[in-house]
Order: sequence, then structure tokens, then C-alpha cells
Amino acid sequence: MPVTAHPTASHTLALLGVLSALSWGLALTYFATGHGNLDATGHALGRDFVNLWTAGHLVADGRVAAIFDPAQFGAVQRALLSPNFPLHFWSYPPTFLFAAAPFGKVSYLPGFILWSLAGFVALAAAARTFFPRWGQAAWLLTSPAVAVNLVLGQNGAFTAALIMSGCILMARRPAASGALFGVLTFKPHLGLLAPIAMLAQRRWTTVLIAGLVTLALAGLSVVAFGIDAWRAFVQKALPMQAAMMEQGQGPFQWMMTSAFMAGRLLGISAEWSMVLQVPFTLAGAVFVWRAWRSDADAYVKFSMLAVAGLMATPQAFNYDMIPLAAVAVLLAGKDGSLRDRLTSQLLWALPILIMALNVIRLPLAPLILLGIAVHLDRTRIACALPESRNAIAPAK
Repeated sequence: MPVTAHPTASHTLALLGVLSALSWGLALTYFATGHGNLDATGHALGRDFVNLWTAGHLVADGRVAAIFDPAQFGAVQRALLSPNFPLHFWSYPPTFLFAAAPFGKVSYLPGFILWSLAGFVALAAAARTFFPRWGQAAWLLTSPAVAVNLVLGQNGAFTAALIMSGCILMARRPAASGALFGVLTFKPHLGLLAPIAMLAQRRWTTVLIAGLVTLALAGLSVVAFGIDAWRAFVQKALPMQAAMMEQGQGPFQWMMTSAFMAGRLLGISAEWSMVLQVPFTLAGAVFVWRAWRSDADAYVKFSMLAVAGLMATPQAFNYDMIPLAAVAVLLAGKDGSLRDRLTSQLLWALPILIMALNVIRLPLAPLILLGIAVHLDRTRIACALPESRNAIAPAK
């Protein structure tokens, strides 16, 4: 089903389809080469879901503090899966344990299937609210970013659903929008620029509800898991996460999009890599402020928040790129310029492309995102013309 009737979109959509087919072919190959609970490399099938599954078992066993201790967490994974299981650790705040708890009594593969289906359903529901046509939602659900998220067993489908719905509901249902952004605080770096968007539009209800939901979730996590979970998170999990970001080596670096990790891949120290990140973060904040203060339509504002938000955070991965795929669908559906169509194709391919670039120590993702943000900033007035507004108006 085509995204729009615009004839200039046909070649763009054809290329997007080819890229999707290649990505999903690689994903199917990955799953086909697995054996039992493990993939061909000895990691868990669906890579990072193992952390959620392990945490669920520890919650069920009443050993919550062990979740945040990398040594104990790793020992449990080796006991559950394989004596040679590679290093994994838990990096989320205790609020995310509400998502882990249901998997405490489920075996690994059924749990992974359930997790993946739940994410797909959440994303499908958000996409149907976000896009005016089912065809557009279908394109998003078959994007390379969704395939990457599935292979890595990550929560990118859920975070994308929260960001997309939070943005599109901000004007019509500000309280609901705030609640969604409050839930997103289990990965606070992905909502780094959301407060700027809210303040730019003076969405005080959204700001208030987001804050209250954040506090409520933190309070409920104390009741459910104990205050020691937060102490362990601060004292053990956060230092481990910082050490991995600053000193860690390995494939996780290939998946990262930030200027900070670009600096590390180029051999720059962690301290100077963070200095390199600062102008990208500040630029992202300025771009979001300008877009959300303008009279551009909701989709233009979302597009800027999605692109600039990923550029602004030092910790972002290719499985966090599903909102960028939504931007690609929007641009592909416009009767826009050649630059719009090329931008759409680039955003669509980026989850795979950055891995290839990072592997060869050519980490261009921050510059690519900066260039796209500049393009969106320059064209936001044109994007908000009435005919464009009608083409991508929010679903009623």
C-alpha cells in the first residue's frame, strides 16, 4: 500500500523497500543461525533482552540488589545460560524493573517472543495514532530500524511509541503527552530535549504531568523494590555504565551515533570526546527551540525533536532510531525537493549505515544528523505550508 499518491515519492519508496528487504533478510539470517537460547556468536538470541529476562528472574527471587551489581548479575546469567556467557550488565533505573518483573517466571525464548510482540504492538498503536494512513504506519513497522531493534532485543519500539505519541498529543491532549514523556524517563537521555520543546510552546500542563509521573514511578519503584535498589543503581550500575562509555571497547561502539563515541573511535580521550559532544548538544537544543517556537506543523516539530534529540545525547544507539524512520516516512510522502527525498533515504538506511562507518573508524553519524537538522531548520517554513499540512495532518 503506497504511503501517498505523490508521483515524486515512487522512486524514494522503491529504494526504501529495497533497504527494508535487505535489513529484514539479515535479521532472519541472524535468527536462523541461532541454536537454543544462543546466537552464532555465543550471545543470547535477541542480544540485550537477556538483561531484562535476567532482571525478571532476580526480581522473582527477591534478589533485586544483585541486578545492579555487575559481578552478581553476570554470575546469574552464566548460571542460567552458559558458563562462557559474555559480559552484560543492567544500566536502567529501578523504574524499568516494572517491565522486567513479568519475565521472572518465563523461559528465555517465549519471553523474548512476548517482549518483541509487545513492542511491535505498542509501536503499531502509536504509528496509527501518529500517521493519517495505515500505509504509512506499515512502512514504519517494516523499517530497518525496527529490524535492528528486533535483532538486539531492545526497547526501541517502546521508546519510539512514547516519543511519537508524546509529540503528536502535546497540543490536543497535553496531560496524556506529559504522562508518556514521564514514562520515557526510564531512558532519560532519549528525552533530553523534550523539556525544551515543552517550554518553547509553554505546555505547562505537559511539563507538570511529566514531572508528576516521573516522581510517581520513582515512588512506586521504592515501594515495590525497596530504596536499596536506588542505592545500588547509583553506587554500582551508574559507575559501570560510565566506565563502559569512557573505556569500553567492542561492537557496542559500532552502534553508537553520538559525537562523544565518534571521538572515542578516533582515539580521542573520553574527556575530550565529551568536549566534542557539547556543541552538538547545544546545537540540538537551539534547533528544537526554533522549530517548536515556529508555526510549523506538528510533524515538522516532531522531526526536529527526533533528529536533534539523537544528536544531542552522548549515549544513543542505532536501535533508538525508529523515530528517525518515522521522519523518513514523512519526507518520503511529501511532494518535496530532491534533498527531502535523499534525506528520507539516508535516515532510513542510517541504522545499518552507521555500523559500517563506525567499523572502519569513519564515525560520520553526528555530522549526518547535524546536516539533516540544518536542512529541517531551513525548510520548516516551507514544510508548514497549507498543502503540506493537509498531506500529513494528524489523525483525528
